Amino acid sequence: MGHLYGGVEGGATSSNVVLIAEDGTVKAKVNGPATNHWLVGLDKCLESINSMILDAKKAAGADPKVPLKSLGLTLSGGEQDEAIRALVQLLKERFPNLSENYCITTDALGGISTATDTGGIVLISGTGSNCKLVNPDGSVIGCGGWGHLIGDEGSAYWMSLLAIKIVYDAVDNYKHTPFNICLVEEAMYSYFQVSNRTALLTHLYRTFEKSKIAGFCRKLAEAARAGDHLSCHIFRRGGQELARHVVAVLPHVHKSLLDGKFGLPVVCVGSVWNSWDLLKNGFLEVLKEVKQRPMAKNLCKFSMMKLKCSSAVGAASLGARHIGYDLPMDYANNVDIFFEHCFKL
Repeated sequence: MGHLYGGVEGGATSSNVVLIAEDGTVKAKVNGPATNHWLVGLDKCLESINSMILDAKKAAGADPKVPLKSLGLTLSGGEQDEAIRALVQLLKERFPNLSENYCITTDALGGISTATDTGGIVLISGTGSNCKLVNPDGSVIGCGGWGHLIGDEGSAYWMSLLAIKIVYDAVDNYKHTPFNICLVEEAMYSYFQVSNRTALLTHLYRTFEKSKIAGFCRKLAEAARAGDHLSCHIFRRGGQELARHVVAVLPHVHKSLLDGKFGLPVVCVGSVWNSWDLLKNGFLEVLKEVKQRPMAKNLCKFSMMKLKCSSAVGAASLGARHIGYDLPMDYANNVDIFFEHCFKL
């Protein structure tokens, strides 16, 4: 068997691995646990990466003792240079047969590298949120990605917590809401399997799990589609926050990214985008307002696209490129354009 190039898409809830041959053929796919080292700890992160790669090697029929040619890891929380160096060093020390070379970067870059080789915006909204603009010259401008304490706007976690906060404030008579909270309050107690707000505090503090709280967003989506006005409001707010990420990086977009057939490409990664019908109005409100400003005068069109495969594919490509090899990639087959918008002149 020839050289194998590995890619890891690491998230705060789950992770994916692919192994790709030199000709671009995907030889193995494996799913696994969270690999955000800020959330699960460094040791568990490393062990999970090694375990997934071993499973992938076996699935590909490769010798587990033969290192991959390269391993690209696009990890949620993989943005600090010092932390990246520590991860690479520990991977080499603990698992010498894992890979010959490593390239670690943020999960956002995995998404854009799966969709295109010319650049664009990748906008993540899953458990957490993040946004990265990658220009054709390779320069990267970011907005968000700071985690649940000071960021994650527009994510499943953020929308879930917003809904919970609105309910608490309304019941306390601390802050008025024009929406009926009954359906969301009932769904909240049912999802967390508690009978009152005090019991819910255990989930918010003592046994806090970001992914558990983020999971409540699915119940909000169900309620919104059933016509609950508060849930619809939550998703509208989420759409607005996600659009503000795009606005933040817009002044740095290279002109060539605006002139293509699809206009500005926005690669949407994460499960929250499955609720685009609920996010859409808020998202468009913000971009239509910004279009009136000089900073957005060249923005005539944008296209929203989802990946049809794991961004671990892009991670593998980045890892290969890191050592000077360009893996053959069928970018057009990797994405599905689900929404396009042209601004009126």
